[in-house]
Amino acid sequence: MKKYVVKSFLSLMVIGLFVTVILTPSCSKNTDCVAVVHVIDTAGNPVAGATVVLFKTNVTQYNGVTANVTQTQVSDGSGTCTYTFALPAVLDITAKTTTKSGKGEISLQVGQTTEQTVRVY
Repeated sequence: MKKYVVKSFLSLMVIGLFVTVILTPSCSKNTDCVAVVHVIDTAGNPVAGATVVLFKTNVTQYNGVTANVTQTQVSDGSGTCTYTFALPAVLDITAKTTTKSGKGEISLQVGQTTEQTVRVY
């Protein structure tokens, strides 16, 4: 009887370990919030070299902590900037060249890539 209990216990341990190893990687989810901003001019052409800022200032959390979020990039040859954030948010966008500027807003979702186009005037 004692051998039967030990064998049953060991069998359950091995099965439990196997199930844990198999299921653990499948629970990992991509939680990055990716923002892609396209900068275009009034004719719809991409604007390279624009300074693009994603920001939200004075965000007060439920626990009273104030956070300022800012990321700045320069648009590439296709007028695009790509940002990655750890948490979802609604952020303001400003895009500026030496003579033109534009504004917008983007809403980031967990595990998704969100695209927004900003027109500079």
